[in-house]
Amino acid sequence: MPKLALVESEAMRRLGRMPEARRRALQQALVELCDARWAEIRGPEPAAPLAHALWSAAPPHADLLADLAAAGDTRLVGLLGRHTAQGFALLALAEVERGDAEGIRLAHAPMMLFDSPAAGARYAEAVAASLRSAAPALHRHAGKPPLWQALACLAARCGRTDLAAMRAAVSVLASSPGPSADPQLEALRRSLDETGVRFLGVDDDHVSLAIHGRAHAPVRVR
Repeated sequence: MPKLALVESEAMRRLGRMPEARRRALQQALVELCDARWAEIRGPEPAAPLAHALWSAAPPHADLLADLAAAGDTRLVGLLGRHTAQGFALLALAEVERGDAEGIRLAHAPMMLFDSPAAGARYAEAVAASLRSAAPALHRHAGKPPLWQALACLAARCGRTDLAAMRAAVSVLASSPGPSADPQLEALRRSLDETGVRFLGVDDDHVSLAIHGRAHAPVRVR
């Protein structure tokens, strides 16, 4: 990811001479719209533990903005007109202020892509599809290290790759070490067993795990 100063410079360039008060009002309106979008697309609250954890874990605002752009949402058009890159610039600046490295990365990349409407549209459509996907085909990646394989399993079984979803899934796995009546959770556990990875816990900074029955040094969440 580019240095923060470069991200800020690129974002501010796309916003031109927008007054700070206007910028902050747009940021707030955009965040609220993204939150509303997640409430619209995630569907009814599920009872199964893993599905509920994923339902509760909102994707990054940048992904939800991409989904709004792919849908040509009239609320987004009302805020930004056709200047979707400005929306990602606003989110990037907000994430810089928060110090959220993943949020910065996820807002910065599409901000650059949307300089080309065609490239931006392809990106937005891909993100929109991923937010609505069922579990895709599982690739075992047998030549990769066990932890890499385990992350691929999480993404495939959960249908999402964002950090919030990964953390939610690991938390459910760690809090339910025994057999479960949740078929999605059991399918995920069986896939992880094939990689030799067992997740033991997760907090804001680290994931605890064992590989082939042996304790592994905690891994940074990022």
